[in-house]
Amino acid sequence: MQKEQLATGGVLWFPDLTSLDSTWILPISIGVINLLIVEIFALQKIGMSRFQMYVTYFVRAVSVLMIPVAATVPSSIVLYWLCSSFMGLSQNLLLRSPRFRQLCRIPLTKGDSETPYKDLFAAFYAKFISRK
Repeated sequence: MQKEQLATGGVLWFPDLTSLDSTWILPISIGVINLLIVEIFALQKIGMSRFQMYVTYFVRAVSVLMIPVAATVPSSIVLYWLCSSFMGLSQNLLLRSPRFRQLCRIPLTKGDSETPYKDLFAAFYAKFISRK
């Protein structure tokens, strides 16, 4: 009974959750979101140790390697991974908000910025876009 529900329970370009995503939209989305999470973490760190740099490169590689892995498993699993990664990214961004932290009574630390999103965008721009 459950397998039949998965076979007809998809949406959009993946109507059969038991089959692979032949368009690679879900696997690539997982890779991009996971890389965004890694880069957000890496952009906030200044003066990382050699070990931290190696770990960051390793996690980047795992994020990229997740794309072909996700392309070989059923869409239901990939959709779950995508939802999980998206929630992780959302939480990461939401917990940077000074208003949200104040609302939840999460104390600010010395390293917290009053303009975290502007700082994040500026660091992203400096690292990836303004290279010459």
